[in-house]
Amino acid sequence: MATPQLDKYNLSNDGSEVIAQRLQIDSYAQKDRNELQSYYSLDRIVQFITSHGYKRIALQFPDSLLPDSASLALEIQTISPQSIDVFILADTSYGSCCVDEIAASHGNADCLIHFGSACLSPLPVLYVFGRHPVDANKCKENAVYETLHAQYPNLIASEIKVGKLSAIVESSAKLLEDKENQSCDQEEYGRIFHLHEGKEIHDYVIFYIGSEGLTLTNLMMSYNKCRFYSYNPDLDSSRSESLSVNKALMKRYYLIQKAKEALVVGIVIGTLGVADYLQTLDRLKAVLKAANKKTYTFSVGKINVAKLANFMEIDVFVLVACPENTLLDSKEFYKPILTPYELEIACLKEREWDGTYITDFRQLLPGNVGLSEGGLSNLEFNVDDERKNRNPDYSFITGHMQYTSLRDDDENINHDKQQSLVTRDRMQVIQHHTSAGEFLSNRSWKGLDDTPDDDSSPINVVEGRRGIAAKYDNENIY
Repeated sequence: MATPQLDKYNLSNDGSEVIAQRLQIDSYAQKDRNELQSYYSLDRIVQFITSHGYKRIALQFPDSLLPDSASLALEIQTISPQSIDVFILADTSYGSCCVDEIAASHGNADCLIHFGSACLSPLPVLYVFGRHPVDANKCKENAVYETLHAQYPNLIASEIKVGKLSAIVESSAKLLEDKENQSCDQEEYGRIFHLHEGKEIHDYVIFYIGSEGLTLTNLMMSYNKCRFYSYNPDLDSSRSESLSVNKALMKRYYLIQKAKEALVVGIVIGTLGVADYLQTLDRLKAVLKAANKKTYTFSVGKINVAKLANFMEIDVFVLVACPENTLLDSKEFYKPILTPYELEIACLKEREWDGTYITDFRQLLPGNVGLSEGGLSNLEFNVDDERKNRNPDYSFITGHMQYTSLRDDDENINHDKQQSLVTRDRMQVIQHHTSAGEFLSNRSWKGLDDTPDDDSSPINVVEGRRGIAAKYDNENIY
C-alpha cells in the first residue's frame, strides 16, 4: 500500500498514514496444552492454590508472556478441584519483575502468582519462572570444562530459595564427595549462596546460566570483584562476560559527583511492593537534611523521560526501586538518576566507597548486614555536624564556584518576616537566596505579572476588540 504523500502547501495530512503503518511485533509461539503443563508447572500451581484454600487468584504476567495468559488461566480453572476465580494482571505500575500488590488488591485477590523474571522481593507470593530447557551435558562441556574446570576445579553455584529445590553437585567437584562440607550461607538479592567456611563471595567465580538481561547486569555490578561466565541455553553458547565493570563504575562515580553539587534532590518511588521502602524513604530524607539539600518526593509509576522532564527544578533524582530496576541509564534523561547507596556516598562523609556496590536499598537500613564489619547500622550521622559547610566549592564538572548545600537563609527564614509586608522591587526577583528562586530567576518566562505597571492603582473597565483572531474589526488586511 502506498504511503500517502503530503500536499505541497499543507503542513499535515489526513492521518491515514497511521492506519497504513505496519507495526513490527516480536513473534512469540503460543504454547499448546502440553507445553503449558511442563513450562509453567501447572501441578505445582494447583497444589499451591488447593493447599491454602484460595478462591480468588491473580496471575501477573510480563509483556513477553501475555500470549499464554488466557490459555493458562483457563487451564488452571479447569484442572483445579475447587471452584476458583482467576484474573490476569498486566501493565504493572512499576517494573514487571516486581509484584503488583496494588493491582491485586483492586481485584480482592486471595493470592498472587507471579510469572517470568522476578527481583525476588520478600513477599508471600508464588514465583513461577518457567522451566527453560537446558542440556546439562552441553552446558558442562561448553562452559565448565572448556573455560573453568582447568583453573577452578571446585565450583559452587547459587540457589534460588523457592519451596524445596534439589541441589545438583557435579561429580568432578571432588572436594564435595564423601566428605563433610563445612559451609556458611550468604543471602543476598533473594538468593542463597553456599560458601565454604572462611570464604566470601568475591573469592569465587560466578557461573550464570540464562540469557543476558537486568539480572546478570545487577549481579555483575554488585559482585564486581568476581569473574563472570555465562551459558545461554537458547543459543547453546557460553562466554566470558566482558562487561567493562570498571567503566560502568566510573560512570556511576560521575553521578555521585553530580549529587554532591546538587542543591535540590528528587526522591522517586519506584516500587510499592519491596519491603522497607518507606523506611528507606525516611532515611534518605534524613540524609539529605543532614547534607542541607532540598528534597521533593515523587511517585509517577513507570519512569520515563517525559515524566521526569516535568520537574526541571530538580538537580538529581534518587530512585527507590528493586535491585533489578534501580540501575537506570541516565543518558536519555535530562537529569542524573542515582541509587540510594550512591546518594549516601555523595552526602555522608562517613560513607566511603571501598569498591563494593550495593543495589538493594534494604542493606542500608539499620539492622541489616552490609558493607562494613558489624553491618551498616553502625553508620550514624549528625545533622548539625553535616551542615557546617556554607562556603562555595570549586566544581570539577562545571568549572566554577558554586554552593554544594543550601545556605541558612534557604530554610531558616523567620516566620514573622514571611508574614510582614515589604516594598516590592520590580528588579528584584527573589528576596532570599533559595534554590527554587534561583532557578526561577534563570527562566526566560517567569509567569504572569499581576502588576504590569508601576502604578498600582485600579484600571477602569474598557471595551475590548471585536472579531476573530484571523481579523479583528480594527485591523486592516491588505
